[in-house]
Amino acid sequence: MARRLCDEDNYPAALLAVAGYGLAEATRPFPTAALDDAAWDRLLEAARTHRLIGQLRAAADAGTMPATREQTARVRTAHRSILLRVLSLEAELVGVAELLGAAGVEFRVLKGSSFAQLDYPQTALRSFIDLDILVRADDIDHAVAALTEAGFARTLAQPRPGFDRRFDKGTTLRNPKGFELDLHRTFVLGPWGVLVDLAELWREGETFGVGGRTLTALSRPNRFLHACYHAALGDWPLRLGSLRDVAQLLPHTDAEGAALIGTAERWGVRAVVAAAVADATRLLGLELSCAFTEWARTYVPNRQEEGWLALHTHAHKTFAAQAIATVPVLPSLRDKAAYLRALVLPDTRYTEGRHASALSRFRFALREARRGRG
Repeated sequence: MARRLCDEDNYPAALLAVAGYGLAEATRPFPTAALDDAAWDRLLEAARTHRLIGQLRAAADAGTMPATREQTARVRTAHRSILLRVLSLEAELVGVAELLGAAGVEFRVLKGSSFAQLDYPQTALRSFIDLDILVRADDIDHAVAALTEAGFARTLAQPRPGFDRRFDKGTTLRNPKGFELDLHRTFVLGPWGVLVDLAELWREGETFGVGGRTLTALSRPNRFLHACYHAALGDWPLRLGSLRDVAQLLPHTDAEGAALIGTAERWGVRAVVAAAVADATRLLGLELSCAFTEWARTYVPNRQEEGWLALHTHAHKTFAAQAIATVPVLPSLRDKAAYLRALVLPDTRYTEGRHASALSRFRFALREARRGRG
């Protein structure tokens, strides 16, 4: 069964070249002359959407991406603005680290600063707009309490007490300054998130520095797996910046590639890894010839894998469809019953201001489940 592919026509042609800029294996051609101002505006906005302003600036500064003096000045201004946002977020990350440390909550930094510091040749090439951290499932309620006491507020209540700890991807909190913190228990909603080996994420880590403080990221293999999840199951059309993360973290040797395939098989997530790698090499135009990328290119998902991928690979994906698909993957009848009870009969704090009645909520859920099946 063939999976749904994201077509190149979803992106300006120059943006695909920008996405691969700096990678030795990238082959997509850049324009031979500067774009007109309207086309440059579209490229600049697309680069902002796909988190590729750093690559666009670097390509323009090097002359690889032809640009007028005014166009180059505009991308430099845009990049400076983004870097100021990143610096502000890193200061907030240090504050979060201090809060959680004082509360005795261990965490791992996801994406963002960890990718920029550990996996990119220059940190300015990897921007981000919020913070993502991973905590242990048993610590998530304690972490939320500590952050809430410090002024953070959840963007959405959990359906019932314990839902975050047992079932959800995590929760999103916002502080009074307006920045968002995604507090993760696992990588993603739905069945793919259930399959993540949470214990394995905590066995090893890699440290890096931010603001004079040492923080811990996932190990490099686990960072790669998370990058695959985010690329394959995140935005649709696929975000090119997320595919660039996958490209930056590709294994260096056949032995590393074989180990990653083994982990993906053990977790049951080969389809996610293969899709992310195949799409990264295809859309970024990477000429790679190795056993790992060939495995990804030729991998054919089975019907169940394709159905689960389809929950994420269309523009109208919904929580309701992902929630229904999660039920069969839960490990026990007790878990299934608790999960369904929380979603069918949630606390009033979860439904307040969202649905006029239980019946209207049920009808809404049915519509969303049908729409989100893809």
